[in-house]
Amino acid sequence: MSEFWDDTAVERVADNILKANVTDRWSVNGIPNGGYMMSIAARAFSESLSHPDPLTITGHYVEKAMVGPADLHLEVIRQGNTVSTAALKFVQEGKERVRFTATYGDLEETSGVTWVGDQPPEIQREKCLTSPRFLAIHERVELLFSPVTADWLRGKTADRMDHELMAFLRDGTEPDVMSLPFFADCVPPTTFSKFGAVGWVPTLELTVHVRAKPAPGLLTARFRTRYLINGLMEEDGEIWDSRGELVALSRQLAKYRGGAL
Repeated sequence: MSEFWDDTAVERVADNILKANVTDRWSVNGIPNGGYMMSIAARAFSESLSHPDPLTITGHYVEKAMVGPADLHLEVIRQGNTVSTAALKFVQEGKERVRFTATYGDLEETSGVTWVGDQPPEIQREKCLTSPRFLAIHERVELLFSPVTADWLRGKTADRMDHELMAFLRDGTEPDVMSLPFFADCVPPTTFSKFGAVGWVPTLELTVHVRAKPAPGLLTARFRTRYLINGLMEEDGEIWDSRGELVALSRQLAKYRGGAL
């Protein structure tokens, strides 16, 4: 059985309304992880549109989400020949918590010119450092940090904000297109590299672009922040599968609530 599939399940209750149950197993200090909620939305879009695979999903996190039931109000904007576009309101206790928009297609039918200008980070699994399991989410996902970017796990800091790591779900669930939004947001903030494991870094907006269906096995990822201005930071992510193929890109805007430089 897959905890991830169980906890991202959706049920249709009307033409444009689905229900979900947000569990506490994917939380950070009791608050559901934003990528986990995006994966719930991804399932809802997939079951409502004529195309099966997310190409891009964006979430604006307008209100703090909570553990418990959620109503998903879906608006189909357009269903075309090759892509479909829709919006979804993630509502709990009468309040809209997240607004998602997405465009879906069929990755099996996607073809065209391909050029990849980078490579996945080279990581030796046996030399990785594991993040401590002090949050509920850490009991669900294993994060193996490259020693190249893991000084923060040794109590040191560096003059950069980046992570290189490998990741997989502990219950053996293989990665798929619905879990890629979760993997794009389940990693500790890149600010930990520069400031240490302190502060609260809530996501304001997250966008995930899916480029391919991941092969079974570990994912390799790189996350990097280049600018932190007036407490607002971007975080760019790349996710590569076990074949070395780029399967997703992400960017999020987050607010850094920590110490001054």
